[in-house]
Amino acid sequence: MKKLLFIVVFMAAGALAAQGNSSPWQVDSTIVPGRPLRFFTFPDRHLPVKESLEIYLNKRRAQPVLDFRLEDTRIRFVPPPQKGDTVRIRYRRYPINLKRRYTLFKKDTLTRKESGEIAAKKRVIISAVDLGTAFEDFGSGLKKRGSIARGVNIGSNRDLTLSSGLNLELSGQLNENIEIIAALTDETTPIQPEGNTQTLDEIDRVFVQFKSPVLDGTVGDIYYDVNTLRFGNLKRKLQGINLSGKYKGHRLELTGATTRGLIKRQIFIGREGNQGPYQLTGNNGEREIIVLAGTEQVWLDGQKMSRGESNDYVIEYGNGEIRFTNKRLITGESRIEVDFEFFPAGQKFNRDAYGATYEGALGSGLSYSLRYFRESDSKERLLGRESGFTSAEKEVLRRAGNDPFRAFVSGASEVGAGKGRYIRADTLYADSLYRIYKYVGRGGGDYRVSFSYVGRGNGSYTRDRLGQYRWIGPSRGDYEPVKLLPLPQDHQLADLDVKWRIDEKTDFKAEYAFSRFDPNTFSALDNSRNNGQALFMRYKTRDRQIALFGLRPGRFTADISATYVDDRFQSLDRLNKPDYQRYWNVLNDNLDTREEKSLQFNGSYFPTENINLRLNGGLLNKAGQRTRRVNSALEMRKSSWGRGEVDFTYLRSRQENRQIDNTWRRLQSEYGYGLGGFEPQLIYRFENRRNQTPALVNGFRYDDVGLRLNILDWWRIKGFAQYQTRYDQVYDVERQGRLTPQSVARTARLHFELTGVPRTALTVDVLRRQKVFEERFKNIRVDTLKLLYADATVQDTVWQDNATNLADVTFSHSRWKNALRINAKYRISTDQTALREKVYIKVEPGRGNLRFDTDLQEYVPDPDGDYVLFIVSSGRFEPVTRLNSALRLTYDGAAWWRKPGHWWQVILKNLSGNSYLRADEETREPDVASIYLLNLSRFQGAYTLRGALVFDQDLYIMKRNRALNFRIQYRYRDDRFNQFLDAADNEDRLNVERALRMDWRIIPALKSQTEVRGRFVTRNSRSNVMRNRNISGLLATEKITWRLNKRWEARLETEYGREENRTDNYPLSLWYGLFKPQLNFIIPGKARLSLNYEYQTVRLLDNPLNLTVPYEMARGRKEGLSQRWQARMEYNITKNVLFNFSYSGRNDAGLSRVIHTGQAEVRAYF
Repeated sequence: MKKLLFIVVFMAAGALAAQGNSSPWQVDSTIVPGRPLRFFTFPDRHLPVKESLEIYLNKRRAQPVLDFRLEDTRIRFVPPPQKGDTVRIRYRRYPINLKRRYTLFKKDTLTRKESGEIAAKKRVIISAVDLGTAFEDFGSGLKKRGSIARGVNIGSNRDLTLSSGLNLELSGQLNENIEIIAALTDETTPIQPEGNTQTLDEIDRVFVQFKSPVLDGTVGDIYYDVNTLRFGNLKRKLQGINLSGKYKGHRLELTGATTRGLIKRQIFIGREGNQGPYQLTGNNGEREIIVLAGTEQVWLDGQKMSRGESNDYVIEYGNGEIRFTNKRLITGESRIEVDFEFFPAGQKFNRDAYGATYEGALGSGLSYSLRYFRESDSKERLLGRESGFTSAEKEVLRRAGNDPFRAFVSGASEVGAGKGRYIRADTLYADSLYRIYKYVGRGGGDYRVSFSYVGRGNGSYTRDRLGQYRWIGPSRGDYEPVKLLPLPQDHQLADLDVKWRIDEKTDFKAEYAFSRFDPNTFSALDNSRNNGQALFMRYKTRDRQIALFGLRPGRFTADISATYVDDRFQSLDRLNKPDYQRYWNVLNDNLDTREEKSLQFNGSYFPTENINLRLNGGLLNKAGQRTRRVNSALEMRKSSWGRGEVDFTYLRSRQENRQIDNTWRRLQSEYGYGLGGFEPQLIYRFENRRNQTPALVNGFRYDDVGLRLNILDWWRIKGFAQYQTRYDQVYDVERQGRLTPQSVARTARLHFELTGVPRTALTVDVLRRQKVFEERFKNIRVDTLKLLYADATVQDTVWQDNATNLADVTFSHSRWKNALRINAKYRISTDQTALREKVYIKVEPGRGNLRFDTDLQEYVPDPDGDYVLFIVSSGRFEPVTRLNSALRLTYDGAAWWRKPGHWWQVILKNLSGNSYLRADEETREPDVASIYLLNLSRFQGAYTLRGALVFDQDLYIMKRNRALNFRIQYRYRDDRFNQFLDAADNEDRLNVERALRMDWRIIPALKSQTEVRGRFVTRNSRSNVMRNRNISGLLATEKITWRLNKRWEARLETEYGREENRTDNYPLSLWYGLFKPQLNFIIPGKARLSLNYEYQTVRLLDNPLNLTVPYEMARGRKEGLSQRWQARMEYNITKNVLFNFSYSGRNDAGLSRVIHTGQAEVRAYF
């Protein structure tokens, strides 16, 4: 269906373009003949609508028959207009840009004069017309690029499957007035892009966008974005149609689509010493979500962040984990807000979206817009079910009202002895008897139980690992053995926005919104609270000059605004700006309410261009809370007096019904003065939040003092050095509310860049932060007592000493005409990580990359496998130190000594190579300095969760000599995997390989490649000694390529290897031989055929325990004879049509049958 969308748009655009006087299909021609005009012939591509024909002779309407006769392709005038007359011809042509006549063949006459003859011979030649160019001029303004493919896959171990792919891009002018942009990409690969770059490449994207004087539209994937309103802002990824039309200052837009996910806004405080990951959750707190790629918006301390490894954060869309880069220090005071669309594991409905927008104007300065948008779940159609809810489930939903945790059915079902993983048992807890479910493993129970997340502390079970839950007591866990039923929702919003442009510098805005939100369309309970409304008004004047006694002492900008929102109002997207709670000092009891009655004033005064005075004042009434806000600021831009800023905010909030009086004072100031190439800068920040109730006084105060030295230009270095000390105090609830020191945090940062040095780049960014708490507070372990001191919505409640170390160092340098190139990278960070689980999912044969080997009792790689591996997080995080470092050295003597003069220069010219060293470590090592300083003896120890040491060395001798050259290679890789919950998945691996290769061109058509390799492989599993390996081997490989002629090429590969495993539990030695001929046939530009056959035999030399050959030996083959064969063909049917065919077979030792697979595909390019 997606592939037809652009055809529909072409037809719609053509039909619309055929209407109206401005249509490109309307023809209006005026002719002044130079001689009597007997005929007017229509252009070849004009097919006139006869009823629309109008002819004027000297401004007089001509009459058919009397003045003209209409023929098939022309107009005959009777009598003919004379010289100097004016003839106007108007008609509407059909919206088809085709010639009147096309032919498959053309006739030419060839004249040839024979020798000795006077008369020439004429010969008629009939030739075919190239249909590929016959229609080139139709839509010639379009740029077309892409391909379409259809294929079939079949095999002896799989069913027949069809594959398809479409990749089409169109852009340009369809005709004079219609512009079109289309992108159709549908490659049957539902993979989300990675969230580590600033821009994302959509893998499955379909849209057609067209523009015309009458109508604009988009069909397919729609980015619906409204960001100019107070209440009606909306940002969605939709799939459907969007049409927009304009007429005389009026605009109408209609949208019909389906949404791709649900909307969530998540606010949380950062954790000291943790750059991430931070888990995003669904609307009910569930972690099993998929974040839709590119929909997230992240704010840190009120500032919007940019995605990317080199920017502010990266995100894993598959599990909803967000991690901040070293550019953004995360502390216990960091305020993080994330808006995102997600697809929950429990999503069961198709969600439809409808929107309408009308914009108009009344007079020159008054404009208005009316918007309506609706998102509604199709409650009678459940995804994954042929039928909808059962009658019993509907009754549960009707009784649940708007509470999602009341809409559930039992998650346990009895399946019979040995068919389940749980048993039902009774247990005694706190003098009460409870019936619970106990996990006993696969095939050990008689119950199949599904668990659902019901909120922190609302359940009785905790999750030990995927699919394994344990009862820990009522109200102590997060899960219950129930199935939560999804609630179908219906959300509507109408918004009226009026703008009055009083003059060029003054305007007035009023906006009214009405919402209707039904959280459960099955239930009529609480429907009286579904409707809500909101109102916003603002008067603004800007850049006004002040005139006083003939003087102009500056200019000012001011605005005043009022907002009313009732508690039942539900916006479709974010209602308030980031940091709304901090801006108004919203108290904890009012965080969940949307009610707001506020009045604000903002003013800015510029007495000079370098000085700005700002004033902000406001009143807020929110659910009984009354807040007064005053903010004033002075900003001095860079001048001869330096530059600086002072910003002071005072907030006082009172909650009369609870007798709460809360004051919050904030001050931010900084001043810098340039001294040559340096600029010293003083920084001071202060906050004091005091919360008083009849029972106690609590709150906090901090003073943050810093010194920053900006390096503007010093010895080709730019950057800064900064040091800050923050003193935190709390109002002591145990000492009559007196301020008591709580912690001290010291932060030092150094950043500099080397500039202006030829062929050299260096960037250094190092940060060290240490936060130390008073002993008294470190000993408070009870959360309820901590909350007497701290407000968890604005303060961190983890009162333990912590150190954060972040560093990014990159260096590159080249010398001697790039004969030597050095690239280095070093990064450290303090993060958190969770133990992980390996989950193997069974799929159809051929769709996986793993298979389970029953002899080895483990999963091994197999391109025709029937398992895929997913690694999921357990959700239990712990702090770690992460280090990534790499060094690459590339050298090439020929780049410097092109014409060597001495013997040693000749030697160095013929030497080249590269060295690569990488050390990665993720560890809980308490001695972090040894990790930072690359003390490799402390790497991959008992504290390591995941680590890798890699060293690659390649040395080439006479690399540019095609007749004879050598390569010496060394590979070293040492890995530790200790991050999995299952101990059987944790192991150490070491791979060492040494090789010597010779490339020899015996004759121009005959080449030989000979290689000798020695390999050493160890594998150490602490929980399963049968998986331990200590393999050494010697391998010899010979590859011969013979180019018989321009079309035929023959290749032969042989290999002999001898390997031995020396572990005590798995002693085994063997030899194997490989014989692999290949024949290639090529027709340049037309076809390619490749045939190859692989024959490998494995023979055991010593096997005292009668064991199976492990996968790490003999190229993954087992004892005996293994054969594989393959045929591949590529054939260009035409210039733009390619046919691919492949057939392969395998008869490996240890497999029960021969596996045949075949694939055919036709791909057309355009």
